[in-house]
Amino acid sequence: MKDKAFKVSLCGVTSALALFIMFLSGVFPMLDYALPMYAGFTMVVVIVEADRKWAIMTYISVSILCLFLTPNYQASLLFILFMGYYPILRYSLENIPIRPISLLIKFLVYNAAIIVYYNIFTKLFTGVDFTEDLGWLGEYSIYAMWGFANVLFVVYDYLLGELTGIYMNWFRKKILGRK
Repeated sequence: MKDKAFKVSLCGVTSALALFIMFLSGVFPMLDYALPMYAGFTMVVVIVEADRKWAIMTYISVSILCLFLTPNYQASLLFILFMGYYPILRYSLENIPIRPISLLIKFLVYNAAIIVYYNIFTKLFTGVDFTEDLGWLGEYSIYAMWGFANVLFVVYDYLLGELTGIYMNWFRKKILGRK
């Protein structure tokens, strides 16, 4: 069992890294969807090296600091409402033996988060129209955007699983020398 000092320092360094990644969303605004994904992946390291409780505390601290320190509110909301806690939740959902139920829960959580995100963001920033580029679809543009978001979620979930495997099976063994 790892000692508390190791866990505290790991969470501190991971929080700093995740916050730095989120801060980059102000420098590279075209990455406001990708950077919260990368920042969320840092929670996997905390889960593996410490445990789920420490990852939750790291997520909460990064979420609070994101609100005050990062310039891109869209990326911050994405991290807070989904990308930050989903790797922690995914770790638990992967242990459900019935795969369709696991997938259903994943999609329900994701779609609920996207609906909350959309409503919060459009209420706070009334000049923003997510469907502006899809105006040629007319009244169906919001459904096209929602469908695209679900396709993006499938890709994100797959890549999160692959990155976790790379961390566990290659980086952790070859670079860190841990089993």
